[in-house]
Order: sequence, then C-alpha cells, then structure tokens
Amino acid sequence: MNNLSNTKRKRRNIHSFLAFLLFVCLSLMPDQAQAQKEKTVTLNVQNETVENVFVQLGKQTGLKFFYDQNVVNTAPRISIKVKNSPLQAVLDKITEQTNLFFNRDNNTISVGKQKIGNDALKSKTRTIKGTVVDETGESVIGATVLVKGTANGVTTNLDGNYTLNDVPDGATILISYIGYQTVELKSGSKELAKITLKENSELLDEVVVLGYGNIRRSDVTGSIASVSSESISKVASASVADALAGKMAGVQITTADGALDAEISIRVRGGGSITQDNSPLFLVDGFPVDDLSGIPPTDIESIDVLKEASMTAVYGARGANGVVIVTTKNPKMGKTSVQFNSYVQTRTLAGKLPVMDSYEFVMAEYEYQMIRKGSADTFIKNFGYYDDVDLYKYTDSTDWQDEVLGGNPISQYYNLTISGGSEKTKFNLSYNHNKDEGQLIGSGLSRNNIILKLNHELFRNLKLETNTTYRTRTIDGAGTSGTNIVTALRYRPTNGLTSGVSLDPDDDENLDEDGNSLNQKYTPLEENKQNYRKRKETAISLKAALVWDMFKGMQFRSEYGISTTDSNDDQFYGALSGTASAAGMNNMPSAKRTKTHKESYRLANTLTYRNLFRKTHNVNLMLGQEINHSQNNNTFMSARYFPVSITAEAALENFALGTPHQSTSYKAAPDRTASFFGRALYDYKSRYYATFTFRADGSTKFAPGKQWGTFPAGSIAWRLSKEKWMKSVKLISELKLRASYGLAGNNRISDDLWHNIYRVYSGSSAPGFNNEEYNYYQFADQTYLYDPDLRWETTITRNLGLDFGIFKNRLTGTVDVYWNTTKDLLVPSIIPNSSGYSRQMTNVGRTSNRGVELSLNGKIVQTKNFNLSASFNVAFNKNKVDKLSSGESEWKTKASLSNWYGTYNYKMEVGKSMGLIYGFVNDGFYTVDDFNFDETTKKWTLKPGVPDNSSFSSGNFSFKPGAMKFKKLSDSDSDLITEEDMTVIGNTNPKVTGGFGLSGSWKNLDFTAFFNYMCDFDVFNVNKLYLNSAVRRNYSNLSTNMSLARRFRYVDDAGVNVSSDPVALAALNQNAATYSWMSVTQGITMSDLIEDGSFLRLSTLTVGYTFPQRWLSRLGVKSLRLYFSGSNLFTLTGYSGYDPEVNIQKGLTPGIDNNVTPRSRVYTLGINLNF
Repeated sequence: MNNLSNTKRKRRNIHSFLAFLLFVCLSLMPDQAQAQKEKTVTLNVQNETVENVFVQLGKQTGLKFFYDQNVVNTAPRISIKVKNSPLQAVLDKITEQTNLFFNRDNNTISVGKQKIGNDALKSKTRTIKGTVVDETGESVIGATVLVKGTANGVTTNLDGNYTLNDVPDGATILISYIGYQTVELKSGSKELAKITLKENSELLDEVVVLGYGNIRRSDVTGSIASVSSESISKVASASVADALAGKMAGVQITTADGALDAEISIRVRGGGSITQDNSPLFLVDGFPVDDLSGIPPTDIESIDVLKEASMTAVYGARGANGVVIVTTKNPKMGKTSVQFNSYVQTRTLAGKLPVMDSYEFVMAEYEYQMIRKGSADTFIKNFGYYDDVDLYKYTDSTDWQDEVLGGNPISQYYNLTISGGSEKTKFNLSYNHNKDEGQLIGSGLSRNNIILKLNHELFRNLKLETNTTYRTRTIDGAGTSGTNIVTALRYRPTNGLTSGVSLDPDDDENLDEDGNSLNQKYTPLEENKQNYRKRKETAISLKAALVWDMFKGMQFRSEYGISTTDSNDDQFYGALSGTASAAGMNNMPSAKRTKTHKESYRLANTLTYRNLFRKTHNVNLMLGQEINHSQNNNTFMSARYFPVSITAEAALENFALGTPHQSTSYKAAPDRTASFFGRALYDYKSRYYATFTFRADGSTKFAPGKQWGTFPAGSIAWRLSKEKWMKSVKLISELKLRASYGLAGNNRISDDLWHNIYRVYSGSSAPGFNNEEYNYYQFADQTYLYDPDLRWETTITRNLGLDFGIFKNRLTGTVDVYWNTTKDLLVPSIIPNSSGYSRQMTNVGRTSNRGVELSLNGKIVQTKNFNLSASFNVAFNKNKVDKLSSGESEWKTKASLSNWYGTYNYKMEVGKSMGLIYGFVNDGFYTVDDFNFDETTKKWTLKPGVPDNSSFSSGNFSFKPGAMKFKKLSDSDSDLITEEDMTVIGNTNPKVTGGFGLSGSWKNLDFTAFFNYMCDFDVFNVNKLYLNSAVRRNYSNLSTNMSLARRFRYVDDAGVNVSSDPVALAALNQNAATYSWMSVTQGITMSDLIEDGSFLRLSTLTVGYTFPQRWLSRLGVKSLRLYFSGSNLFTLTGYSGYDPEVNIQKGLTPGIDNNVTPRSRVYTLGINLNF
C-alpha cells in the first residue's frame, strides 16, 4: 500500500513539475503587441564615449547601431542621466551634444553627421538598388547599406535586396554585416547592383570554453579539441559517444559493446594511471558529472576537450586525465522559436560469427562420444545411428544468433525546443524522449530529459542564470544480465531426436553420465527470459548563478548547483537460469534489488577582470574559490527459493514470496574537495600571448596533513601571422606557435586507502534469517594495508603546438607534440607478511605518454550551389611504465575469466607499455610423429625433446596427437610447459587513432560521411576459445574453424575410431589445419586468441534535403529538412570476432572481447523542423 501511495505521489510531483515548466515557458513568451510600443531606456553616464553608450542602448532595446568608426571616434564624449525615458528622447539628447543624427529602419539605427531630408542635398540625390550576397552567392539578410558620414541607411530584406533613397552624388556607400569585411563603394559604382561580402576571419574567430570562462580560439595558448553543435547534429544518435568518435585528435572514445546501456570510455592522450581511473573530468555547464550518457546530443552547443595541464591545471586535482567541457544551448533573445527534431531507427546485426550447421555439429558430437567412452550409446539416444547422420545435411539448422540477435528493433526519438525572450528575460526549454529496442531480443531502453535554462536581468548590472534538468532512464527486458551471447553462439543448431523445453528443473532423466543436459533443457530464447533486469534512474539537478558586472571589465560570478540521482536495479533469475543451478540455489528462482541514492553539490565564486590598455595590452585575470561535495548511499536485499513457476514481475513485486537471503545498507564516506585557483591571460597586440594558472585543492580522500596539493601551469604563444614581415607572405593567413608546461592531479582514486575500514561479518550471508544464530566478527575490509602517507597522483605535461591557416584559411590545421609524465602513482608494493598483508598501496609508480597529433580542416569547394569540406585527424601515442614499486621490475595480474588456467595473463614491466597480454605462444598441434605409441597399453608417450603440454589436457581427453601445442621458451631442463614459458603475446594500446570525413551541399541537398580508425593494437578474443574448445561444454556448437575439413580428427568417414592406429591416424590428418577442439578443456591465454584489431569504420553517412523557403513561408515554417542516415555501415578489419572496438581502457586488463552484445548497423529517417 505504501509503495502504491509513493508511486502516486511521485507521479503527482512529476506532473506538477512539468506544469510549472510549461507555465514559466508560456509566461516568458514576449508579447508582440507590447514589443511594438516605444522602447524606454535608463542611462546614467558621465563623460562616456558615444560608442559605449550605443552598446548600452543596444543591450536595453535589442536594436543594432551601425556607423562609420571614424565618425564615432571623433565625436565628443557625452553625459546623460535618464530613467525609463523614451528612446527617441535619448537620441535627441545625444544629437544635441554630438551633432550626430539617427535614422531608424526596423531594428537598425544608422548613425551619421548629416540629417536626412537636407534640402541642399535633395536636389543632388539619387536612389540606388541592389543585392548583397556572400562568396557562395547566397543572399545576406540584414546587411547594412549606409551613406558614409550620415544616418541614411537601410538593411537588406529576406532576398538580400535593398533600396537606398536620397543618396548624394559622389557619396561613399558602406556595406557591412557581422562576420564579413566592410565594403566601401562610390554612389555611382556599377558594383552596387550586386555586392559580394567576404568573410572576416578575425570576426568569425571561434570561441572556446576554458575553465571558468571562454576566449577566442586565436588567443588559445594550449591544446584544445572542439566539436560544434553543427557537427554533433549530423549524427542521428541519442549517444554523445557516437557523435564524437574519431572527431578529435588524441581523444580516444570507445563503447564497451553494442548494448543500449554500454559503458562509454573516453581517454585523452593515453592516460597515465596504472591502478586508478583514467577517465577525464566531465563537466556539463560547469557541473561535474560521472559520464555523458545522460546528455541529449540535440541540447549540446559545443564540446571542448582540454588536453594538457596549461589548460586543465585550473581544475587541479581533477585535471590530470584531461577535461571534457559540455556546454548546452543557451537562451537567446527574440521571438518565440519552436524547433522539433525527430527520427525513427531500425537496427540489424552488423555481422555474425560462423558456427557449424546441423550435420557438422552432429559429426563433432559423434566423435566426442567415441573418443570419450569408446561407444556411441549416448549419441544414439540423442541423434540416432551413425549410418543415418547424412540426413542432417538436409534438415534445417538454427543459427541462434538470428533468433537472439537477428531482429530489426525500432528506436524512436523526439525533441521539442522552445526558446526566445526579451532583452531582460530569455529562456530555452527542451524536452527529449527516446525509446530504443535493443539488438538483444527483449531488451530495451527509454529516456526522458527536460532542460530549462532561464536568464533574467534583475538590475542593469546584475543577472540571474538558472539551469534545471530532470532526467529519467529505464533499462528493462530479458537477457540484460550479460551472459546470453556465448550461450546463443554455442547452442546446438538441432535438437536431434529430442526437442522442446524441459520445464521441470528436477527432471534428471535427460542427463548423461557427466550430468550434462542432453537437449540443453531450454533454448537461448528461454534463457533470455530466465535472466531479467530492470533498472530505473531519476536525476534532478538545479543550478543557479548570479553575475554582477561591478564596473567596466570587472565581473563577479557566484554559482551554486545541487544534483540528486536515485536508481533502483532489480534482477531476477528463473529456475532454468545458470544462477539457479549454482551450488546452494536448489534450481529455484532468486531475485535481488539494489537502491542507490547519490547527491552532490557545488559552490563556486569567481572574480574576473578584463581590459584592453592603450589598444595593445589585453589582460584577463581570474580568481576563484570552489567547494564540491558528493556522497552515495545504497541498500541491497535478495531472496531465493521462490516458487519454480513464478514470473519475474511477481517475484520483484513481493520478495516475501521467497526466502530472505541478504539485506545490507551502506553509506559511503563523503567525498569533499575545497579549492582556490587563479588564472592570468595576457596578450600584446594579439601577437604575443602568455597564460599562467594556479590551483590548490584539498580532498578528504587523503589523510589529514596530506590533503592539499598545488598545481601550477603556464603557456606562451607567438602569433607570427600578425608580424609585419609576414604580411607579404600571401599564402599564409594564420600561423601561431605554442608551448606549455604544467602540473595537474588525479583524485579519481579509491576512497579510504589511507585508513582501515571495518565491517561486521556474520559468518553467513546475512544475519537473523530463519531464526538462526550467527557469530559476528569485525574485520578489516581491505585487500591492501592502508597507507596514511598517500598523496596525489600528479601528471606533468609538456606541449609544443603549431596552428596554421593557408589560402585565406581555406585550409586550417593544428599540430601538437607532447610528453606527459604521471608520477606518484598508486601501486601495490611488497611488504613483510608479518603485517598481515602481502602488499600496500603506495605512491611509487611512474608512467609516461609521448605522442604527436595532427588535425586538418579544409574548404575544398565554395560556390553558390556547391560546397565541399573535409576534415582529418590522426594521433600517435606511445606509453611506457617508468617505475613500479621499489625492487620490482614487473607486475602481473589476471583478468576475471571463469574456468581459466594460471595465476596471471596481463603484465606490466618497467620500460614497456601498459596493457600487455601475457600468455603462451601457439606452435600448431601435435602430430603422430611427436609421439611413441605403445600397442600393448594403447597409450601415447611424447618423444624426448618435444615440449610437453599434457598439463593442459584434462577431463575426458587423454593426451595424444591432435592436442594443441605451445612453444618452449624457458631455459629449464624439463620439457614440461609451465608458466615460465609465458611471454608477452599482445599489446592493447593502439599506436594510431583518428578519423576523417567529408561534408557538403548542392543546392538544397546536403551530405556527410565520417570514418574513424584505430591501428596496430591487439584484442584478446575470449569468445574464440569458447567456440573452438570443450571448455564449459554442454552439447555446445562450435566455430566452422573446427569443421571436418579443418580440424584434427580421430574418427574416419566410416565412423571408425582410429585414435589407437598411428598409421590410419596420420593418414586421416595429413591435411589437418588446426588442433582438435576436444584437447582444450580449460581457458588458456595463448597467442591464437590474440588478434590484430586494426579497423576502418564508416561510422556515419547522412543525406538530407532542406525544402526551399518559398514553399514554407505561407505555412509559417522557417525551415524543414528531411534526412536519411546510416551508422556503422561497414568495418574493414582482419579481426575474426564481432567487432574489434572493444573496451581497451578497462583498468589493468583491457582489450577483452568476452560475451558482450555486438554492435548494430543502424538506419535512420529523421526530420528537423523550425517554426
């Protein structure tokens, strides 16, 4: 009852919240009738320049003032004090003091020294008409055409046309538009009929976001990669990762797999930490977030990635791995604008793994039974007599990839944005909804996002900015527990003589001598239903900022934000699931629930001073203080032994139907950080630049006395293209050299490493259930001995850069060379066992990353009807372990893989790269010639000197010819293969990453194509082992690599077992290409599983059509565009698995392809509509 009441209350709260947002939005829509009334202004200036007064009037009225710069520069200073005075009255006062005159045309006011209507001029005037276009021939709307030195001027209409009356003979006409070079023509010039404006590269200079501010791209002294909203909008996806992949040099973006909620990994310039998190700091509108999965791409204005310490040091302890700054779309003044974006998508599996058909599978099963028992009794029970196996050539074979992954799921996306407002109050309200059906049958994901940004001018120099976000996400459906892909791959393609699903888990009649199910009891489709998950998340964030313009150039900004996230993760395992068959589960259903609450808040205050002294010295100073706090709480409960026939929904709605198993509640220690920081930017004549940054951070993740760290950084730049001696070099339009050095910290480390943590242990899984008594113990819940002297991991970055533009910036580019050193890394160090531990986490490690990055952007063709642009980026990175703990030159670890041999399969070694895979080197397979055969005992014995792999063959396979063979690499006298024969067999670090693309338009058609690539890295293909071995065998299917024509065989075509006949066995396998799958009975890290993952992917191809404006104007539509897009259309690679782009950034054991949902090929049909 309480749950129902809470649910209703939540619904009412949500409805109230939405109604409030709608009310605010409607109340902010400008009244068009009121807008037409005479504007009033308030001014209080003393001895102020005319130009600054025009700026203030423009801000208050929304009108644009156009004038000849020489006219206002020579005008006398003015003093005016008025309150809510009509604009015209204020203009009259300015005329009285300056003798300047004004002419208003719609939203434009032209300024000049002569008054329109002078009789002396009228007798000598003319009317001129013409059109203003850009370099592509497109009309320029709103360009100003002005008689120089007068207030006589007009603006161009929607077609770029203008008519200017009362033009004196011989007068000079000024034609100007923001972002273009001003043109001056005499009144009698024929060029006035069609005026072409050229882009002004200085005025179009891109603005990039730094920490706590923004600057022009041309003023940047460090390394920054940026992606604009235009680029993001060309990718029809609800995932930011899809829009960014391959777009920025040195920024590696991968998705763990093709699941809808797959983890997104971003690594900037390789990352330097060994044991801790290498993720960058993510900021959305200044607020730290865990990842970017909750940000709708349609709401993003820009993404800037700060890649080295001169840019990231202002974030101190959080900036060592780079900073990703996401800026969402801001409110803009104007009439209420409505934008609607929508698309529908369908998916298909990009590729399948080749598995055996019914005949090949049955033949493999027959051979297995003959070798294992020497008889076919069990085979006959399931598949019939060997003489009839040819019938399987003509029966249907089921490839369960088609059933579990082979559908065409549909996804839908809707975005509605309403924006507008007056000069004082502006808003932007956005709603996003998308519902995705997953490629894995039965899985799904739905999202809802509401973002309201509201800016209001409280007073003339005080503004309030608010940003409210409400987000929900639901992941639901069958099979989302992540164990179903290999099951589908290995499920038998035929049921043989038995079929159907055994619904009674206690029925053992269909089990063979080993306890294996003869008909695998249920299909992958049923297993999907048996493994159920539903995860719900609700997040709300409220952010507000007060911006006080204290006086000219000085601004104070105070920001406060609070964010809460609540999640509920339900999981259910049916009676036929693998979990139910585990020890102690009694083949009965179980369920568990995890609830998590996270809250965080941020307070930041900054004081910024900007000024230009004597038109040559540009200064930008910033001081700031910040506090961040976050804390997690979670509760967990589980129950088992539910009724066998219960459904997932019923079990999760009432845990009391099962037997309580565990119940815990945990509140994490708060993570608090206090910071003080500052930055100084200086440039001289936009030619010589210097930037200096400093930050001090204190964190609760460290012991008292060790909590504070300081992070300074500096950079300089020389803009050679501004030098006088470069003006004669017409080829080069932009050239700038950059150099930087700095320190940044990494606080993305585990909590509580500096002191002991104690937990209560009951001696069983949970206390107090079933009236049982338990003994309680308090124990130290840590793998490593704590270290109270822990300090920050620190990254030192060094960067040299070159920015260039040639052919009037038709081709622009950036080259960066960097060398990063990460020191004081947290590494487990060996300590005496007398401490009760074997290792202690200490600050002793050091790594380095060196690399080169290149980015190019070119405008290939620019004509009236046709435009073509291209982009290209490439990054080369090499990392190295410089130091481990004292006395250690290498460190080994093991990936979490079930049924796997050995104590380790990954290795770090001083002087070599991180992410090295460690294992055995395959050397084909054993042949008859490698053995001696005893006719009496019928046993095979290896000849002396032949490497001995016998320890890797167990279970029902006796060591014999056809077994997998490894190389002997150690110097030991024994022929036995051991862990000493393991070596480095793979490197998961790509040496080259990047992307390239083309975009263009022809009349109303537009297209975009983008490719991304990674070269020279290895993938650990665990799936390959399961498809080519007897590991976890349960009448499982195999890869076609183990077909009759390829594998080493023991049964001839007549069905006769020849494994004890050396001559017949050698003759049968004279053309064998690979080992017998039966010889591999446990997981082994070996070179056959390590594959080159290099790939080139066509990640996006989009074609769109924008309808002509003349078709839409009568409908009140500003623009309408339809488009068709394809994603992941093809991948060129030599990798044999589903996809080579696996998670190569996962801690100490990266690059594993194991039982993950493969990526889909996506087709999209969408619409962009503006009112």
